[in-house]
Amino acid sequence: MAIVPARQWRGPLRIAYIALSTPSSKASWSGIPWYSLQEIRRRFPDTHVIDTPRADHWVDKLSKFERYGIVCRRSRLVTGYYAHVVNAALERIRPDAIVAVSAAHKLAGIERKWPIVYATDALFMTVMNYYEKYATLGPRFRAAGDRVQREFLQRADRVLMASDWGAKGASEHYGLTAPCLSVAPMGANLDVDPGYEPPRAGEPLTLLFVGYAWERKGGPLVFDIWRELRRRTGNARLHIVGGEPAEAKGVEGVTIHGMLDKSDPAQYRKFVDLYRKSHFFVMPSRQEAYGIVYCEAAAFGRPVVAARTGAIETIVRDGETGLILSLDAGPEAYADRILDLWRDEARFAGVCAAARRRYDDVLNWRAWGDHVEAAIHELTDRAPGRMA
Repeated sequence: MAIVPARQWRGPLRIAYIALSTPSSKASWSGIPWYSLQEIRRRFPDTHVIDTPRADHWVDKLSKFERYGIVCRRSRLVTGYYAHVVNAALERIRPDAIVAVSAAHKLAGIERKWPIVYATDALFMTVMNYYEKYATLGPRFRAAGDRVQREFLQRADRVLMASDWGAKGASEHYGLTAPCLSVAPMGANLDVDPGYEPPRAGEPLTLLFVGYAWERKGGPLVFDIWRELRRRTGNARLHIVGGEPAEAKGVEGVTIHGMLDKSDPAQYRKFVDLYRKSHFFVMPSRQEAYGIVYCEAAAFGRPVVAARTGAIETIVRDGETGLILSLDAGPEAYADRILDLWRDEARFAGVCAAARRRYDDVLNWRAWGDHVEAAIHELTDRAPGRMA
């Protein structure tokens, strides 16, 4: 049980916020630190950020050697340094609680003085056993990472996983149970609610893909799905944002937009327009620990077409807000389900509207903030608005 700090105060709770990477940039970790911090500050104005950009920069550079099994981010030297920096900051801030977003290695060695609410997509061993890129990492690296994760979990009072899949991994690998463990889906990274506009009638069937990691995000399969749909319909279109696959360049019916910076007004308008022109958001990722972009598609009321893996089933409801197929499904199976839904106008409209409702109810940062705020008040034994 956390030790509530002996800070003499009357008034709003004071929160210390720390994340995997800097929350000062929307480009940091898909924008999750930025948007989660805005939500915490909206609820708790007396929020103080513990940012470590210089250390993060060097640790990130050194972490390139982790592909060879060399322990960097989770070495005792690095976690000890972070503990020193973070402990000093906490002593200055004297918070009532800490909100941490995927920053286990920064907090594993801190003193046990303050309640911690930890939010993330997946814990260390869940990630190691899931992503193919980590399959070759040796036992020394895995043991070091697992040690850091366990040391941190001994200090965390509430662990909020973004999905049922993440929560299952936390339970299976680390023995976490309620009330410490719960599910709190993260939200769409949008500054302004785009509002719901139904897909435009009479337009050719249009698919949208948004993702930089073309291979892992299922890009080659998306291209094959589009070709199958174009063969059947004669005029299906595909828009690709992020990746710039060579096989799709110069192909009639395919438009490659490259990276779009949502912080730039002109590029954001283009981003919004692409969603509004689309009928389906298609990204059948091979591995996906969460996927903020699926939440963004829901904000526009566009059905997501995805593969059944990782956190997908927390975000998308098969047949209700989108379509989920097995990982081994081929382009013909995807085309069958897409056309079956698209050609039933009433059903398609219902799925679009349901996707938007899913965003309104679950897949937004306010809903995530409700979970965090409830956990903080449980730990500090203070109801909202209550004076100490």
